[in-house]
Amino acid sequence: MQQNTKDETFYNRFHQQLLESNKWPCVYVFKFIIPSSDSNKGILLDLFENDKVEINVRASSNGKYTSISIVGKFESPEIIVHKHKQASKIPNIIQL
Repeated sequence: MQQNTKDETFYNRFHQQLLESNKWPCVYVFKFIIPSSDSNKGILLDLFENDKVEINVRASSNGKYTSISIVGKFESPEIIVHKHKQASKIPNIIQL
């Protein structure tokens, strides 16, 4: 189940939900799952190289997948949506 084919309607609704449910700036948690054998982990982490974030990487029990949680304080919902759009371009990524 790949979730990288979201359209603008989804992102507009997501932006609105972020705007209404949080006081900005706020702490936000990104959660991703990628195949452990995938070399795209570096591409994902590069999206956050200029942000002050805490990154937690954990392999699944069978080692087939890797869970990546990224926590940081972000200034606006636009930044969150932009990061999700950028991540959606990474092959085989699942965004939670």
